[in-house]
Amino acid sequence: MSQAAAITAVRQRFIDQVATPQELVVVYDNAPEPATSNPRARVTITLEDEVQLTMGLRKWRATGVMEVQLMQPRERGDAALLTLAQAVVDAFRGQRIASPLVRFNPPPYMAGAMDTEDATVRRTVRVPFLCDFQG
Repeated sequence: MSQAAAITAVRQRFIDQVATPQELVVVYDNAPEPATSNPRARVTITLEDEVQLTMGLRKWRATGVMEVQLMQPRERGDAALLTLAQAVVDAFRGQRIASPLVRFNPPPYMAGAMDTEDATVRRTVRVPFLCDFQG
């Protein structure tokens, strides 16, 4: 499996466990944001440090993070965003994906305080993970 497969697997889990059940409008990896007054999410997945685990089959391990920035108009408050943020945390805490091997460790967390920018309320959830692949 490749790094791209790991990113795709993390994104698919988010779609299956959070976006679809919550009927959440989602923008992935820097696509343009749609105009909506409903809660929406901007999701970015990056791989960071990578180390070689074995010499023979050349197995690698990378750390990564999925950052989910939840947004909605300020006049709607932050209660819905807190519910969505908890749904993200619950969908990934203590979980793993078998193929490619992705482990969500350390656990996901709500990063920082609520942010109000212009007329938007924002809440961010960070989901760290480890992934193993052969290269």
